[in-house]
Amino acid sequence: MSFLKAAVVGCGNISHSHFTALEKNNINIAAVCDIQEERADNAAEKLNCKVFYNIKEMLDWGNFDVVHICTPHYLHADMTIMSLNYGKHVLCEKPMALNSKEADLIEKTIQKHNTLHYGVCFQNRYNESSIIMREIVDSGEMGKILGARGIVCWDRDESYYTADAWRGTKGFEGGGVLINQSIHTLDMLLWLVGEKISNIHSSISTKRLFNTIEVEDTADILIEFESGARGIFFATLANAINAPIELDLYFENGKISLGDKLLIQIKGKEEELFDINHPIGKKSYWGDGHNALIGDFYDSIEHSRKFSINEHEARKTIDILTKVYSN
Repeated sequence: MSFLKAAVVGCGNISHSHFTALEKNNINIAAVCDIQEERADNAAEKLNCKVFYNIKEMLDWGNFDVVHICTPHYLHADMTIMSLNYGKHVLCEKPMALNSKEADLIEKTIQKHNTLHYGVCFQNRYNESSIIMREIVDSGEMGKILGARGIVCWDRDESYYTADAWRGTKGFEGGGVLINQSIHTLDMLLWLVGEKISNIHSSISTKRLFNTIEVEDTADILIEFESGARGIFFATLANAINAPIELDLYFENGKISLGDKLLIQIKGKEEELFDINHPIGKKSYWGDGHNALIGDFYDSIEHSRKFSINEHEARKTIDILTKVYSN
């Protein structure tokens, strides 16, 4: 069992993935915090831990090592900075911030507290299919990467947005389909291509939910990399179902395709590695990487190594979205 103790801020839907992963990794949950007192009380009773309704009061108490930030987007940057200034390690749900300016403030705070660990939950990097894709890219056997394609076609209706007042608002959510639902796939594309970006061209619109939200439900981005590779990215919430994400990587010697299955094509020969569409106990489009990510984050603290999805990695998506939303 780890000697580190956790505190979780925000007891909504995503917090349960953190609770489960912490328990599976034998991490002691010392406290939970939520401004909705009933929700906080329910979580504390189930977990047999301390309960708070204000993050400052929890930080003043301070009998823990790591803060898990599972709150709405607009609170991520302020809570991250506050927790770091209290001397706590921070693991934040995506996105790390609403924009590049907030990401700059987080980076400056981390520089002041350089013994602390910071990470962001892009858990899909830990899916088995993602690990295999990265290993193939790193091996070099496919040759130079030529480009990538990412597609997210999901279904979100009015009831999803009316369930929580912060959703669908520019000030609180920071954007729509790009910063919320499809940011994981955008992160995957950037991580697997692994090249510096030279330019982007984009457009956003609200095609289905224009009477409900003030942000985009549909978006497309052309990403130009310094190497000459190109990436195209499309996301929408106007689909009839939550379809599996599609992610293709194109190389000189073949391609890798992720959808219902992971397919590898090398010099015309295609190999199906496995069916990934139905991870046990999870919706197919969510993946099941929280357990591995959280375990790795705590291991990085215990062994004093930099966590891989740190501030520099996490802000790559934010810098792109800031440009998209400023157009």
